[in-house]
Amino acid sequence: MRPLNLLLLHLTMFLLHSPAAAQRVPPPGALYKEYSWVSRENKDWRVTDEDAVQRFPERAAVFLPNPIREFEIASLQNATRVDLILDRWGGHRGTINKRISLNGGQWLPLPEPAHIPKHLRAEDVMYQDNVVIQVPLSQIREGKNTLQAACDEEGGFGWGQWGINAFTVRVFYDDDTVRNDVQLSGDITSPQTGATITDAPRIEVKANSASGVARVDIIAAYVGYDEDGDGDFGGWHVGSFQWLRGAPMQWRDHVATLWRKPYSTVWDTHWVPDQEPGAISLVARIQDSRGFFFITEPVTDLTLKRTAHSVQLFTAEGMTTDHGVRAGETKDCFFTLPKAIELQRVTESALHFRSWHGWDGHHDPIQFNSHRMAIDGKNHFYDYDLLQLPINSLVSGQNVFRVHSETEHHQLEVLWPGPALVVRIDKRAAAPEPKPGR
Repeated sequence: MRPLNLLLLHLTMFLLHSPAAAQRVPPPGALYKEYSWVSRENKDWRVTDEDAVQRFPERAAVFLPNPIREFEIASLQNATRVDLILDRWGGHRGTINKRISLNGGQWLPLPEPAHIPKHLRAEDVMYQDNVVIQVPLSQIREGKNTLQAACDEEGGFGWGQWGINAFTVRVFYDDDTVRNDVQLSGDITSPQTGATITDAPRIEVKANSASGVARVDIIAAYVGYDEDGDGDFGGWHVGSFQWLRGAPMQWRDHVATLWRKPYSTVWDTHWVPDQEPGAISLVARIQDSRGFFFITEPVTDLTLKRTAHSVQLFTAEGMTTDHGVRAGETKDCFFTLPKAIELQRVTESALHFRSWHGWDGHHDPIQFNSHRMAIDGKNHFYDYDLLQLPINSLVSGQNVFRVHSETEHHQLEVLWPGPALVVRIDKRAAAPEPKPGR
């Protein structure tokens, strides 16, 4: 498979301004507040198909009836839009019609990840993603609200089930009265649109607030690994998940979060793949002490210029819909390193790996070619790691990634879109061979 930066440049610039990409990171000028829910019992929220008890009467009944969760909205005065963002576990194979209802209103369908190849069925793919939907204002109220969820099953093993680790409600305001009261604004002052940046560029943000700035988040758009699990390798790079059981959803894998002046940071681009000219954009999210967020205008058309190294990303080939292992199963996927890459020039390599129940206490070490290593995942939970690979484990052509487990317990789930191999290559001219002495 060719490096992604050559395949997805134009797709990235399209997705940057598409509705799906704008939902994940709100559009420029957006002013909003967020309200988060997380289980007080510190347990998973499993949403179960009510018909599952016909085949699994005892095991499925434990999860039924599906719970109704409560959350609070402080104010909807002058609100113009409400979005719901879920930390969603895709669940059992064959789980269809995932849906939610707010305050007993109509059922709202949740889309499956959009970037699934046609030869795979999205409802059979193992994934953890950030699904975002717009909620009718008429279904939200100030004060106490309820959310319930449901699903059906088709083409699996008779047990439809998916999960919600946490969710966030965004309430948007587009009213001069609110904006004049909040007085929250800002810009990225460096770099500027059209600039050329080098590895580890410095990013500077100007943030203003009448009530005081609480934090500044910086997000980048480029072609790179899919941290949020929707199968899109382009657009804004940030994942919003429950990284610790019982904690609210938190942004991660963006450029930086800054808590105090000066709002300046060095972007660690060490593992950011090479990009086509003008393919990078930056935006900032500024929060004030009252909890309001503001999205700055993006800085676009940035070019990453490297002289010493090249960074290339290779996606997994051969991923299956049900890419999990237990009870003696083994499954492979692979990466193709072009012969044009001289292995002696590779200085570092690593593996992006997203898993559910990738706990070393239950499963064998994962294997990259002949190299075996710990999974470093979490017990019955989502995890995303960047695992270092020894350079001598790479081969030209096909590289095999293998998972195996003997456990009779929960399987190791290799989450969509699968792992990705990233390599750093020294592209400086080789020193001339010394001439033999006379």
